[in-house]
Amino acid sequence: MSATRNEPLFAQCEAQLPAFIETWKSLVNIDSGTGYGPGLTAVGKHVLGFLDKIGVPYKTQQVKGGNEGFHIVATLKGTGRGKVLAMAHMDTVFAEGTAAERPFRIDGDWVYGPGVSDCKGSVTACLYTLKILKDLNVTAFDTVTCLFNADEETGSPDSRFLIQQLAKEHDVVLCCEPGQEGDGVVLSRKGSALMNVEVRGKASHAGNAPKQGCNALIELMHQISKLSQLEDGSPMSLNFTVARAGDRTNVIPDHAMAQADIRITEPTQLERLERESARIGQERLVPDTEVTITITSDNPPFPANARTDALIDQAQLIYGELGKTLKTSHTGGASDANWAAATGATVVDGLGPVKGGINHTVSERTALSSVVPRLYLLARLFCEAGKK
Repeated sequence: MSATRNEPLFAQCEAQLPAFIETWKSLVNIDSGTGYGPGLTAVGKHVLGFLDKIGVPYKTQQVKGGNEGFHIVATLKGTGRGKVLAMAHMDTVFAEGTAAERPFRIDGDWVYGPGVSDCKGSVTACLYTLKILKDLNVTAFDTVTCLFNADEETGSPDSRFLIQQLAKEHDVVLCCEPGQEGDGVVLSRKGSALMNVEVRGKASHAGNAPKQGCNALIELMHQISKLSQLEDGSPMSLNFTVARAGDRTNVIPDHAMAQADIRITEPTQLERLERESARIGQERLVPDTEVTITITSDNPPFPANARTDALIDQAQLIYGELGKTLKTSHTGGASDANWAAATGATVVDGLGPVKGGINHTVSERTALSSVVPRLYLLARLFCEAGKK
């Protein structure tokens, strides 16, 4: 691969920036929290309108279970041998009304707004990369497919099946979650799971007859203390984040519950947690209490692997054409890359415009100066990976 910049491509990426910003603004200023049908439908129609305008065919798939928007699969055919899948999600974590409270705005090099980074900048990047390839009549790939799904922020409960089907049909998967701070991409992501601890005891008056009760809260505290020790120094983590017990100060609580966030790098770590938590649940401190511990798996891990490393090496060469270097990182947060990687697909993540503040908060932001380089990187990856 030449280290010389593809000047026609770079010029086209630069030329698209003003229109890119307007499309980005339109998407950010639509509330599209997961499950909010009207907003997700509006964003989806905006994406479909863009695809119609540039002449890229697509299919839609309604989210099952109600009017909660739809997924979009856009496909561009070429003359090469390789099949490349890119993914970006249309849903956000923000409630209805957030876009009106703090709409899209640019302050220096930073772009702000709900979902501006996660993941509407990436949705826009995929759309404009398709447009650039069409405008330049680039056909170095067999197939470029872009999946825009509507439920990523809740673990892709509906679209995970579509993701895995498409991942098996393509040679390379480019997950366009926002670029990591410092101009990075993602080598691997932890899998996630939820631990639920429920304790049943016996209520009694806290002042007159406390010993006649079985204090579910005390037992829950004991269980949390023991379960927290299951972190073994590996990259696996277990953190209790929710707890509830009782509603009156003068009553021994007969029910208590807690939940813990679990992150794993290997499936065997979850198997160990299930085995050890079952043992701990039998080791009760408060007599006559009942302890139920359940672990529900969510995203599978996206482990570090040689195929992803090789794809990132290719991305580094492309970015080097711009005189830039990609940082690489392993992250604890899960994404749709996890579902694709679970099929054995070759995956790299974090290919969208580069984030700045913390996503899912009022400080979420994206570096405007990263848009053109990331468009160039994505377009070149479509072509190089598409050559197979």
